[in-house]
Amino acid sequence: MKLLDARIRQASETELEAVMQELVFPGVLNPFKFGLPLALSMLCALCSFAMPQPALWMGIFYLAGWPGNAVFAGIVPGVLLFCLVLFTLGSLAARGYYLALRGYLVLLRCVAAISTGYLLFTLAQLFLGHAPHPLFVAMSVAGVAFSALSFTSLNTPVFSQAVNGFLHNRAWRKAWVLRRQKTQKSRS
Repeated sequence: MKLLDARIRQASETELEAVMQELVFPGVLNPFKFGLPLALSMLCALCSFAMPQPALWMGIFYLAGWPGNAVFAGIVPGVLLFCLVLFTLGSLAARGYYLALRGYLVLLRCVAAISTGYLLFTLAQLFLGHAPHPLFVAMSVAGVAFSALSFTSLNTPVFSQAVNGFLHNRAWRKAWVLRRQKTQKSRS
């Protein structure tokens, strides 16, 4: 993908046509299922990130001496900021940008590390006799499961075909812009 990204960035109109021919799909690809693996991965990453947030912010509020009933004042902005980063990277990856896909994968790794850390923390509390609320244990297991599902949805043949489609569409958009600029120059 990195080489194709560089070729698309530097290509002329005829070179873009050659790139688009390389990215022709084997068989028919349903356009409605095109982005499903990426969308499922993004949804699972969001759920995985949201699972440890209540315990994290309850701990922060406890350490800071703030009232515990205002914990959503930390959860909501944190999750909204994560959504902004997640959906920006996901939509740019869907438009065929290699760096956005790499950034998205780094973000997924960070979310998986947070979920795994939260699971280890709750299990350590459980085994050391501090008895966390059963909901926190269930949420930590669910967070790791959502992280695993997020990575699994990207490790499918459908996602590989979708990445080719993302790159094909990016090359097509660039070729269209180059044709339009060429037409405008010839008119003036």
